[in-house]
Amino acid sequence: MLMAHCMKTRQWAIVFALCVFILIPGINHGIWRPDEPQVVGICSAMARSGDWVVPRLNGVPFLEKPPLYYAMAALSGRVFGVDQDLPYRAASLFFGLLTILLTFLIARQRGGDAVGIVSAAILASAWKFFICMRWIQVDSALVLGVTLGLYAYQRLTQGPSHWNAVLLGLALGLSFLAKGLVGPAIIAAGILGDAIIKRDVGIWGKLKPLTMLFCCCLPVGIWVIGLWQSGGWPFVREVIVVNNLMRFTGAPEGAALGHQHGLFSYLASFPRSFLPWTFLFIPALISSWKGRRQNPYLGWFLGPFILLSLASTKRSIYLAPLFPAAACMIGLYLYEGIKVRGEDIINKITWGIVLVGAAAPWSGIFLGLPDIGIGMGIVALAGLIVINRDPALRLYGLNLSLSMCVALCACMTVYFAYLQPKENYLPFTRAALKTAGKQDIIVLSPDEIFEGLLPMQTGKTYATVSQPRDIKCEGLYIWADRHDEIFKAAQEMSRVNVLLEQKIGSKQARLAHIVPTGSMPLKQ
Repeated sequence: MLMAHCMKTRQWAIVFALCVFILIPGINHGIWRPDEPQVVGICSAMARSGDWVVPRLNGVPFLEKPPLYYAMAALSGRVFGVDQDLPYRAASLFFGLLTILLTFLIARQRGGDAVGIVSAAILASAWKFFICMRWIQVDSALVLGVTLGLYAYQRLTQGPSHWNAVLLGLALGLSFLAKGLVGPAIIAAGILGDAIIKRDVGIWGKLKPLTMLFCCCLPVGIWVIGLWQSGGWPFVREVIVVNNLMRFTGAPEGAALGHQHGLFSYLASFPRSFLPWTFLFIPALISSWKGRRQNPYLGWFLGPFILLSLASTKRSIYLAPLFPAAACMIGLYLYEGIKVRGEDIINKITWGIVLVGAAAPWSGIFLGLPDIGIGMGIVALAGLIVINRDPALRLYGLNLSLSMCVALCACMTVYFAYLQPKENYLPFTRAALKTAGKQDIIVLSPDEIFEGLLPMQTGKTYATVSQPRDIKCEGLYIWADRHDEIFKAAQEMSRVNVLLEQKIGSKQARLAHIVPTGSMPLKQ
């Protein structure tokens, strides 16, 4: 008994150490495109103003999303600093860790601690979730809301209670406050998918709908009332009608917001987004379908997948709410040991990915990061040895899932360290402000990069000019473009003196003193 207790303690110590290790890669990678500059600008504005109802970007109401993520990140910014990236990233890490914990609890209901750990580790090492967890963007809050809905729903189906109905209602409300109507719609699609697959029409009675709807509408109603008081019907319409219903259906006003893709685009993007677990997901999906009447996760994957495929607006990150259910499907598949044709080959491919990931950190030696490369290479090798030497961790895919987490984290630590100076817009923004001194900067052809980052650093709002031909006065202008189109257009009609420039990602960022033809000299 003592030996078994010591063995279990050792296993939990490994899991705890791994949870700490998961937080390291990219935790301070700065501000990268495409989402982070915009979101960090909104969060910093909310942190400074204390307006928790209306998100604002460069002083203008930004009504694409409700304020849950922005408010959580703003609270962190108020405590740890409004002009740094890490306090805002802490919100994503917080939502991500809670999602991993809920995934563990959901999977444990079916197969115990081992299945819970495997499923949580699979989720933590799924590529798009791994990125979502350390990106400053609202999707991490949505994933948590949907996962909380799955957790509450599983408990309700096992034993209906008002507490679980309250939890499901709060999950619906939180998912709405994270990203609008799509949040509750994903949860409803998961419940509907499960009911159809199990042919259980009585499942709705177990949900205690009145309690659930009250707990959903309470937080949503409070925010909508506040939004109405701030801007009336135009504000409410912009959030709910334009940025939810019209974007989903592809109506012209909503379609203009971008990310329009075809009906089957997710069939191509999901396999890429769920790497390195895509190969094992195939037999897990087959196994789940064969046992669909007993599988608690299949409906929560298929229902939301169909719903999101029907939406006109698509991005690969929108699939992240499906990942907890997909991870639980693989965890249950490994636990039950159901054999399908080609399983050995799939396992070998997945282990091959582990070995490649564990070896990848050594590339840091050739990328100019020898210390980080060697250090992470040793960590990956040691982690794989420790995990795979423990006989108890070889059951149910524990060693595979934990090894994958170690390999991915070690590899991504080098990845972020290498790309940070190439992708981070924060140093250039600070250098531009230092160069400008007390002179005002005007954002040229704004695409929400500097509209977010300049106010984040100073707390001020900045004038914008939509295109070079609209420049009417001499001054300092800042922009970033991919093919120098803005730069060339400005040169054709103005005198352009570039004061600062840097290639950041795929764009060239510039700060320039521009004197349009026929303009008056700038007053000092």
